[in-house]
Amino acid sequence: MAYHLTSAGSNIAASPESAAETMLDVREVTDAAEWDAMLGACAIPHLPQAFAYGEAKAASGWTPRRVVFGQNGTPLAMVTVLQLRRFGLTLLNRVNRGPLFLVANPSEADILSVYLTLRRHFGRLWTAPLLVAPALDAGERSEHLLRQSGYRRRASQSWLSGRIDLTRTEDELWAGMSSTFRNRVRNAEKLGAQLEISETAEAYEWMIARHLENMQEKGFSAFSAQMLRVLKSNAAGKVLVFRLLSEGEPVAGMSVVRFGQMAEYHVGWFGPAGRKLNAGNFLMWNIILELKRRGVVGFDVGGMKHGDGYTRFKRTMNPVEYELAGEWMSF
Repeated sequence: MAYHLTSAGSNIAASPESAAETMLDVREVTDAAEWDAMLGACAIPHLPQAFAYGEAKAASGWTPRRVVFGQNGTPLAMVTVLQLRRFGLTLLNRVNRGPLFLVANPSEADILSVYLTLRRHFGRLWTAPLLVAPALDAGERSEHLLRQSGYRRRASQSWLSGRIDLTRTEDELWAGMSSTFRNRVRNAEKLGAQLEISETAEAYEWMIARHLENMQEKGFSAFSAQMLRVLKSNAAGKVLVFRLLSEGEPVAGMSVVRFGQMAEYHVGWFGPAGRKLNAGNFLMWNIILELKRRGVVGFDVGGMKHGDGYTRFKRTMNPVEYELAGEWMSF
């Protein structure tokens, strides 16, 4: 039996051999509500797989394809494949922190089936190369499964981050922070730090402007202003801006994005006055409290790098750290 990727105007058939090997159905999803509802059901979601994130990438020239892998009508995993297209041809397929499994601990057989099916549809010579940063933990097990699925390692550099469990009580969360973190939050409060939480376009435009200044001053590249605006417009009520005010003026800010039952730190800026007030500690603690109040169950600190000063700061929150399996490719 052959399995098909189906949507309006799309019908890509797998060979009978590959279908028999993977035994998976592949269905394309175009509805934002359906996609995000499924994301909310995933055991361990990641921001780049959210519908709004895919739309933001579309603003920079990528075409998102959102597909669900299933068996006998039961969804097993989901993935956003970003396609780079020119003159009607697909030049590259890209997956960032995916596919996502609906269960927390999928079997090796299910992992193999999903990655084989992904490769059959998007990672062969006639479909253009496929680059994948898998949402699999780093380690020999993941490497073995990826190689067995036909992937080759492209780069060992991987996504490293940490998550904070917001299902704990406020007292438990506070006790879970390092003493350094807690002392700096207290000092900020003693110095008169004030908090503003906003979902307005005005506050987000302020955040974007600070983000652009930060990139220029520090010489790094990240989301463009256009991409951030598209992200917010497709994530109504899910993008929050937290600003630290000193004498009524914002001197530091952070934005977070909610997806499923999780949220992730996305963009930040700290002015000189904000740093004097321990803005990072003050804002992160209040982000945690507000997300918990809104029913979010987990907070991703938004990436870490070995030996990085900002990473040392994030570690004072004692998140549960995780590292993914690096960059892989198929063609």
